[in-house]
Amino acid sequence: MKKQENGMSRRHFLGAGLAAAAAFTVIPRHVLGGSGFIAPSDQITIGFLGTGKQSRHLVTEFAKRARVIAGCDVDSRKLENFKVITEGLYTKLGTSAKGFKTCKDFREVLGNKEIDAVVIATPDHWHAVMVIEAAKAGKDVYCEKPYSHSIEEGRLMVQAVEKYKRINQTGNMQRSWKNFRDACRLVRNGLIGDISEVKVCCGPPPKKYDLGAETKPAYLDWEMWVGPAEFHEFNAELSPPLERDIFPNWRNYREYGNGMTADWGAHMFDIAQWGLGMDDSGPVAIYPPDKDHKVLTFVYGNGVTMTHEDFGRGYAVRFIGSKGIIDISRGFFEALPGNLTRHQFADSEIKLYESNDHYQNWLDCIRTRQQPLCTAEIGHRTATVCFLANIGYELRRPLKWNPVKEEFENDAEANRLRSGYLRKPWTMNV
Repeated sequence: MKKQENGMSRRHFLGAGLAAAAAFTVIPRHVLGGSGFIAPSDQITIGFLGTGKQSRHLVTEFAKRARVIAGCDVDSRKLENFKVITEGLYTKLGTSAKGFKTCKDFREVLGNKEIDAVVIATPDHWHAVMVIEAAKAGKDVYCEKPYSHSIEEGRLMVQAVEKYKRINQTGNMQRSWKNFRDACRLVRNGLIGDISEVKVCCGPPPKKYDLGAETKPAYLDWEMWVGPAEFHEFNAELSPPLERDIFPNWRNYREYGNGMTADWGAHMFDIAQWGLGMDDSGPVAIYPPDKDHKVLTFVYGNGVTMTHEDFGRGYAVRFIGSKGIIDISRGFFEALPGNLTRHQFADSEIKLYESNDHYQNWLDCIRTRQQPLCTAEIGHRTATVCFLANIGYELRRPLKWNPVKEEFENDAEANRLRSGYLRKPWTMNV
């Protein structure tokens, strides 16, 4: 039996104890002004970096829990739409968004001393620069998944968050869903026996950019949209107009995203890592499809294999043990034997960090300075698994990975692929 996990690993406790003791006290609302009164000390102020489709969802969650007072985007139409949405949310809540600030350059938000924290919901290639600069500016961070755009970027992001003692929640919100937590807890407590295999379905790897140039709209600052990434001329597939209410296809191209292996893999590989107890580690070998491996296969140090494949259940995870099987996705939670999904956990069984509200968990931890459910380290480790898959697909040969050193063994070409592209004048100085 593995030792009990009390919500977070020992390394995630570092720095939390003294900071929590020194955190300010939130005065209960009813003491100051009745059930509808929001105490000044209860007001965490938030700025949004990126105001596209995902931000329009996130602001509905954060507006009722905090004060969203700024938005930033290089697309002026999306930015104005975000402002209108935010103002409408506060009107419905019986308050006002008066004074809401908008800007094109995220550094203006980071320089605003009225803002406590930022939500980063930009294309992936911007995450590292923004997280690092936000940490240096003293802002706590909610960063969408996948956390980074490359392995080396992710480690720099973790270093920045830890150095500047910021509270970072990564947007792997499935960890705050009860069914996913229960599935992982069943696995961790050995209720389907010894795990031999995990299957993960999350979609294909990225492709190299192959789109032609189109006329750039006047409302979009394309140079700033590209930012630190490799420059290509504008194409609406990367940044569609407001009327095209879709998740943009920049995520399909290696220069700006990492394909569905990272976009959905950041959710599904994340659950696999959690269930396997590998939040501070990862696989030790990667085998791309070949004569000995029908699908891309990871091997962990304990002998467990994890495959990236469509096993016929949509985007989902399957844990296979010596005594049973668990299938989990956003649409189902099933097990063999079937009564496992109704298992009543005893206090003596392994516990996992329990959050049923990913957004409130971050805000609560900003107040207490304790670590949230999905830290920078966890986000980085999950994203790393996604990138290892992509590197395996690209090189098409077996790879040995050292999760402690975070480097490939005796493979200079593979190690070069750990780093991303960084266009001048942007930097990632921690």
